Amino acid sequence: MLGVLLGSLLIASTYPTKESVQYGTPAIQKVAGENYTAYILYPKKGLPISTQFLKETIPKLVEKSAPNAKLYAYSIPELPEGSVITGYGIKVTNDGRVDIFITATRSGAPILPDRIRSELFEWSKRAPKFKPDVIPREKVGVLEGWEVKTVDSNGNVKVYTGESEPYWHNFGRQRLRYDAPPYGKFYAEFYMWGLWKDNDPRTETFACTKDRSGHGIYRITPGILLKRQGISGYGDYRIRKIKIVHDWGINPALNGHLDDMGPIGVINRYQTVPVSVGPVSYSLAVGGYKVYGDSIDPPAVWTINTLGTGGMYTETSEHAVGIMVASSGEVLERALHDGNWHAVIRIKLSGEFSDNEYALPIGIHKEWTALTWYVKVG
Repeated sequence: MLGVLLGSLLIASTYPTKESVQYGTPAIQKVAGENYTAYILYPKKGLPISTQFLKETIPKLVEKSAPNAKLYAYSIPELPEGSVITGYGIKVTNDGRVDIFITATRSGAPILPDRIRSELFEWSKRAPKFKPDVIPREKVGVLEGWEVKTVDSNGNVKVYTGESEPYWHNFGRQRLRYDAPPYGKFYAEFYMWGLWKDNDPRTETFACTKDRSGHGIYRITPGILLKRQGISGYGDYRIRKIKIVHDWGINPALNGHLDDMGPIGVINRYQTVPVSVGPVSYSLAVGGYKVYGDSIDPPAVWTINTLGTGGMYTETSEHAVGIMVASSGEVLERALHDGNWHAVIRIKLSGEFSDNEYALPIGIHKEWTALTWYVKVG
């Protein structure tokens, strides 16, 4: 492995205070692995990383690491006002696929650069693993007896007929860990896929799921459990509600639409239902809470309510609540293939907390984190 430190820039405001946040350009360390390049970004002098810096820097690192790739991708976190990014790691393979790991915290919590660097560096030394292509069970393409014509800006006409042999291609794992004391901890892990060779010139189809081996989760751990485990900075906060949103309409230029989602409808406590979206099929079991899945094109929305009958807290509200939901979406192919970076999907995980042990609708605090996934077709 090779380590290279890159330069530093200006500092903007102040940290940590409630009024404003001072950002510093992070240290950037390059780690050269076999068939991949990793970059880890961590704070200098305890100063967090700005979202704007990541937006300006990460796309350049991705393209530089895979100059011959046909498709590039990366993701950028979003946080509530005052919350900050403390670390960013990205592994880029020669064909442009990525594995991403991001850490963040609420404003005012201490930032430990040495610990963050050590964690990211150990992560960077493990080569990214991608799942094999998946052949969809349903037929894809132009219906028998029909044809689709396209005309490009030069007047060239292409005619598409018949069904094709498409496959789901795995673009890699995205991970975001957000510590939100005193309320709780957030964790999101999911995998992005693309449907290749679908013989449809109008749209490109992507999916946001777990992987085929079962890895992937959206999880919130309440402050009350962390406090009982002796983790400082957390209070007696219980989970009232969790919401997960997959927004395929984040970029109006792509005219994104929700294609499929799972689960959909209502899953009752201790019920198990089959979920089949894009390249994955799995059984989803819930315990101690209900899941509501709503198809609201272009976003897919899932809510989990941990309150029991009569509005009382259930035991679940004092424990980590996790679930893996999935969706697929379609965007305009001609817009995506214009050679620019485009936001394809925004994944948001939010939670409601309260330190009122009687579950009264007072003293409720809302916390959230999000990740936007970008694509550029080379």
